[in-house]
Amino acid sequence: MSEQHTGGVTRRQALGLAAATAAALEVGLPATRAAATAARVPRERSFDADWLFLRGDADGAQQPSYDDTAWRTLDLPHDWSIEDLPYAGSTDGAATSDPSLLVLKDPDPDQPPAPQEIGPFDTARSQNGGSTGYTVGGPGWYRKHFELDAEHAELRFDGVYQNADVWLNGVHLGFHPYGYTSFAYDLGPHLDRTGPNLLAVRVDNSGRNSRWYSGSGIYRHTWLTVTGPVRIPLWGVQVTTPEVGARRSTVRVEVTVEGAPADVRVTVLDPHGDPVATRRAATGATGRAALDLPVRSAALWSPDSPHLYTARAEVLVGGRVVDTVSTAFGIRSLLWNGEVGFRLNGETVKITGGCVHHDHGPLGAVALDRSEERRVELLKAAGFNALRTAHNPPTPALLDACDRLGMLVMDEFFDVWDTGKNPDDYALHFAEWWERDLTATVLRDRNHPSVVIWSLGNEITDTTNGRRGAQLAAAVRALDPTRPLTLGGGSTFSADDPSWSYVDVGDVHYNANGKTYGPMHDAHPERAMTQSEGFPATIYQDTRFVEENAWAVGNWVWAAWDYLGESGIGKTPMAPEGTAASIGDQSVMPGWSLARTLHHSWGGFGYPYPYFQGNCGDLDLIGQRKPQNHWRAALTGRSPVEILVERPTLPGTEQVAVWWGYFDELAGWTWDVDPGHPMTVHVYTPGDGVRLLLDGEEVGRAAPERAMATLTVPYRPGELTAVAFRDGREIGRTALRTAGAPAALRLVPDVRSLTTGRDDLAHVLVEVVDAHGRLVPDATVQAGFEVGGAGELAGVANGNPHNVDSFRLPRHHTWHGRALAVLRPGKQPGHMRLTATAPGLRPATLTLAVERGKYE
Repeated sequence: MSEQHTGGVTRRQALGLAAATAAALEVGLPATRAAATAARVPRERSFDADWLFLRGDADGAQQPSYDDTAWRTLDLPHDWSIEDLPYAGSTDGAATSDPSLLVLKDPDPDQPPAPQEIGPFDTARSQNGGSTGYTVGGPGWYRKHFELDAEHAELRFDGVYQNADVWLNGVHLGFHPYGYTSFAYDLGPHLDRTGPNLLAVRVDNSGRNSRWYSGSGIYRHTWLTVTGPVRIPLWGVQVTTPEVGARRSTVRVEVTVEGAPADVRVTVLDPHGDPVATRRAATGATGRAALDLPVRSAALWSPDSPHLYTARAEVLVGGRVVDTVSTAFGIRSLLWNGEVGFRLNGETVKITGGCVHHDHGPLGAVALDRSEERRVELLKAAGFNALRTAHNPPTPALLDACDRLGMLVMDEFFDVWDTGKNPDDYALHFAEWWERDLTATVLRDRNHPSVVIWSLGNEITDTTNGRRGAQLAAAVRALDPTRPLTLGGGSTFSADDPSWSYVDVGDVHYNANGKTYGPMHDAHPERAMTQSEGFPATIYQDTRFVEENAWAVGNWVWAAWDYLGESGIGKTPMAPEGTAASIGDQSVMPGWSLARTLHHSWGGFGYPYPYFQGNCGDLDLIGQRKPQNHWRAALTGRSPVEILVERPTLPGTEQVAVWWGYFDELAGWTWDVDPGHPMTVHVYTPGDGVRLLLDGEEVGRAAPERAMATLTVPYRPGELTAVAFRDGREIGRTALRTAGAPAALRLVPDVRSLTTGRDDLAHVLVEVVDAHGRLVPDATVQAGFEVGGAGELAGVANGNPHNVDSFRLPRHHTWHGRALAVLRPGKQPGHMRLTATAPGLRPATLTLAVERGKYE
């Protein structure tokens, strides 16, 4: 297959392109100014500020005459399911005013909890239970008052979960059921250009409708686009790269124009912003123009070199520019087949991928650009080169970050088709809405170079799989013939599954070591294959199988990052001591059969409340590496040696790493156990030999199997050092040192300054350290947070899968010695100050400058 392009500009790029026309539109400015500038240049701006919100239902709230003076004021994006619900018996929730998440306390957040029954109030408030992390859905209302004088105004929602009804001045603009697709309405016919306008949105996240945490509300951005009558419509520019070569490439830009025949002028700008090609053509009666622009010695897009070009499309009427759209894209080629697997720009690429749900831990489903960017930054640092947007289209900001930073993407459309997985899910609307939602996603995302494959769905169980799948596949290919199609887990079932008739790439789930993976390819040798869900406990087998088979493109672990909901599926199972290594399917992992029994003994996948997150990611809920990522680093060669120590278990038991669980272990040698207590140590290395030293004295040596050596060391405080060898030569060493008692807090921000853009965030790690500044690796303290100055505390969290402290209150327990405070700047420049305190520890203070945004 050939390939291509990229996608919509980032929010910052969009603002930059609009800087020269910053006066084009200001909601609330005098009508004459807005009209004059809107007729001259299109203007897209955020519509997120100053909404009113009511949790619950309200009769007549769509009417302008409705009294909303008591409603809460907020800026979008917003997710009410992540907020705190006051209720009788809650010591913390009673002090909050934001209705939503029930605040309960785990008595000891450092110890695994005993199973607990969910009380009657809890059951009523969360019909989805552990699937969505015991959070609240139901209905909610948003209203916005604004003034606008414009010939053509379009309001776009990047995502609303779910069942959104939209009114303007009491007129119903439409209903949109799917919670993950972008949609837009023309405001013009019902806009009052001389006075105030009222936009109202009712969101209904009721019933059992999701298998993971969805969030509730207008949780992604909203945008207002104002143009004249002759314009490029939403997603009306498509960029492809049909010819990609070292000396010459061809960029094809297709532009749609509405309103009247016009000329189109397209200019290609290189990654430095310099023009490298320009062409002009007439749209004629079709309203479309296709232009081929040659680019010499192009800088190709790849994960290692994510070069981005820009296609600037201008609409001219009578020689005057009346509309302009700029689209970022990448010049790159794709090839997928059963002989070479996957090649990008002619080079073989093996995918080290991970599945991600869309939530951002303490922020819930709220999608801010910096959150998406940080996720991609940390996953790249953790060794991933690909993401699967499981199981729905992502926010545009995530794809922008993947384009900019260099991350491959499997863009997935749906989790269900006609047959649902919950009684109130999208299957109720699929037959009527799938074509509109699929079309919107392809048109929106087709220009992103990071998107290298489409997934039509995830583990679809419809008996009409073949017929419906063929319809979806044909619709995608008509819109974008440049990328292959797959079906998540579609090939898992058999080599004659109906999906083979319409997909380009076979896809299996949880087929470690090619148990059914290889035979399926034998039946379809012309197809590349991938495994878009694999267990953390089978990283080694999955990686080696891909290395040994050219047609096996790669693996996408479930999951790359911990997420809310699917509560406790990654809990580490315990087995009777001495049995785990002798039972089960050894090609998968010791203890497979036993762990399967344990999982089913829980009454299904997952673990009871207060587990509220999946706990199966390579990174935890706040972005810290978990044990399986250390193993991944060694077997992929990113690290010569890693050392972790298992948490001691109850007498007569031992840990097993199976299914979505992995060993519960720490990169620490600070344990509250008796001297001489046997500690299980894992040394991860690509080498062929390991020595362990305790204070310089050898206490063990081993030959790694599956890039892992397991040793038992009697505990005593000191320095534990792992030395890795290959062919007798040392390739690396690393050490763990016993820390002292907790003495102080330390603040570690991911940025040094902020801007007044509301998409900006600072993620500040709060660490518990000893008197020498060493992290105390298993310290549990309750940290308090005070924020002053030009910003606010947006959320707090730790990585503990069963500590249900509030995400919104200014205090949180640490776990593994760390917690996270997320700071959001205000709208005025200045300085923001964070102070963290904990009983008996020296506090820490951090000050960040908040500067005015470049394009404000």
